[in-house]
Amino acid sequence: MILAMDTATGFCTAACGQRSAGIEAPRGHAEHLAGLIREVAPDLSVVTGIVVGVGPGPYTGLRVGVVTALTMAEALQVPLAGVCSLDGLGHRLGDGVVVTDARRREVFAARYSDGVRVEGPVVIPPVEVGQRWPGMRVLGPYPGLGELAQVDAADLLQVPAELPVAPWYLREPDARPQ
Repeated sequence: MILAMDTATGFCTAACGQRSAGIEAPRGHAEHLAGLIREVAPDLSVVTGIVVGVGPGPYTGLRVGVVTALTMAEALQVPLAGVCSLDGLGHRLGDGVVVTDARRREVFAARYSDGVRVEGPVVIPPVEVGQRWPGMRVLGPYPGLGELAQVDAADLLQVPAELPVAPWYLREPDARPQ
């Protein structure tokens, strides 16, 4: 059984086998992820591998999922792989553009054809999505920019897990040393 988790958006989610759970958590992923994992995988001895959404995403939330996955894979001695957090929605979408909130009045966006990412991800202002990909169907958890859908860890189990397990930010963090 593969355990999947994603904390790259305002929706913290985990999935294992036929179980999937998530909670709206614009902040506070660390407080929710362990409980979601217990809900979907109450017996960790059945976990044979871990897949984690590596972003792109905001700095702190994304690190929670990546560090949790790294720690669990080491503790359980199971393989670990990364997936672009947008790819699960892209697989569900088929053809079009997936967007997630990048904060700072920007979105992370990628274009998909037959469920496979063919462009991006990029970080751009929401108004540029329609300019860059005119007439394309848009899907994601960003209100007012197409059809609403949450990133779900269960979707990550449907795409190839082939990325390194390292946070994919696409830009520098907000925090700066003094």
